[in-house]
Amino acid sequence: MARYDLVCIGCGPAGETAAVTAGQRGLRVLVVESAGRPGGAMVNTGTIASKVLRETSLVCSAFRRRPVPGIEARPDTNLSISAFMARTTLVQMEEHDRIEETLDRAGVEVRHGRGRLLGPNRVEITLPDGSIEQVDAANILLATGSRPARPDWIDFDHPRLVDADGLLSLDRMPSSLTIVGGGVIGSEYACIFAELGIPTTLVEPRSGLMRFLDDEIRERLEGEMIETGIDLRLGARPVAVRGGEKHAIVELESGETIESEVLLWSLGRQGNADGLGLEATGIRPDDRGLIAVDEDYRTSCPSVHAVGDLIGFPALASTSIEQGRVAACRMFGFDEDRALAATVPMGIYTIPAIGHVGRTLEEAGRDGMDAIVGRAEYRRNSRGRMLGDDRGLLKLVVDRGNEQVIGCSVVGEDATELVHMAQFAISTGQKLSWFEQACFNYPSLTGLFREAAEDARQALHLADSRTAA
Repeated sequence: MARYDLVCIGCGPAGETAAVTAGQRGLRVLVVESAGRPGGAMVNTGTIASKVLRETSLVCSAFRRRPVPGIEARPDTNLSISAFMARTTLVQMEEHDRIEETLDRAGVEVRHGRGRLLGPNRVEITLPDGSIEQVDAANILLATGSRPARPDWIDFDHPRLVDADGLLSLDRMPSSLTIVGGGVIGSEYACIFAELGIPTTLVEPRSGLMRFLDDEIRERLEGEMIETGIDLRLGARPVAVRGGEKHAIVELESGETIESEVLLWSLGRQGNADGLGLEATGIRPDDRGLIAVDEDYRTSCPSVHAVGDLIGFPALASTSIEQGRVAACRMFGFDEDRALAATVPMGIYTIPAIGHVGRTLEEAGRDGMDAIVGRAEYRRNSRGRMLGDDRGLLKLVVDRGNEQVIGCSVVGEDATELVHMAQFAISTGQKLSWFEQACFNYPSLTGLFREAAEDARQALHLADSRTAA
């Protein structure tokens, strides 16, 4: 029986990174992947596909957002979704090739099949032809990801009722769309389809979208979504969903009904823990299929680790990549920097996009820190005005005592890129003066950091004068 130092079940971003990290150091590593090609939801069903559609929608709406007299361009929404996602297949193929080449270069073996635990150090693999192979492993990493949660009271076999995986498989663009669930996925899709001019309603049972965000940033996003044309229903609880001949219907707790051609159910994700044989190791997932881990990503079984969507929030591709690397490093005691795990950024690809890293002002207060905020409005930045972004906002959170940057939130054009500068500042312990003294290109959105730093400096002076008084 073959024996490996590490067997990774699942080859999404977390599993790939862990396997490569271990393989590059000469360890014997096996990846078990049930899909035909690697990449998980990041490449095959979710991240890349939705972001390609987002980029297409922004191209289609460019003249509306940045009007040029005499030019008007509107997309033909009678086209199929596949037409709007024409570049998806190319990007996915290139990612598949990259992953397979990276695994091969690191000496990682790959089996296409379904992995199942037979014990703390043994994995059974069911191959596509039905044959079964068993391997021993000193360490096992579970990286099987998640899938859209499907309540049993919703008939997902009906063509007008879809989840996030089914949405992109529709034959054509819906003439109208209702999305239930204002989390990351629901909010992103609402923005994409509204940007294309498709009447879109977003139903969120809670009082606001993505409650983990900075309050002011979230309010800016909600305002922009409403201005784009999204019918935003906050605090609206769905009690019934059904599909008709021509419409999907959602009934709210208030008694109101909403009709649209298609309904996307996007309330929650379910971890892919079923079928993994966890009972053989004593690991018990929760009712959402999520597995509890410690700071080293170790489960209750010492030889088994878990990473990525399978362990829950934040369940982003970027954080999954980092979790896979850190898990492998701590599993084998590799001597390399792990500190970045505490400052990984979050990118949400709504329109406008959101970037976040570190603490929000609210979190700093709960942690007992005396923090102040510096703000920079896109409309006061020349590059922001060129891009037609009048509502964008960058916020720096600064520790008043030592003036270190401890957080940053951005909503607006290129927010998911800008936030990386704040990530550097936080991870290297930079103080407010670093941004005040930096020389940024002009015109550029990075100049927002200096404006935010100057605003934070004024807030510090004001706070000091009040203390003295």
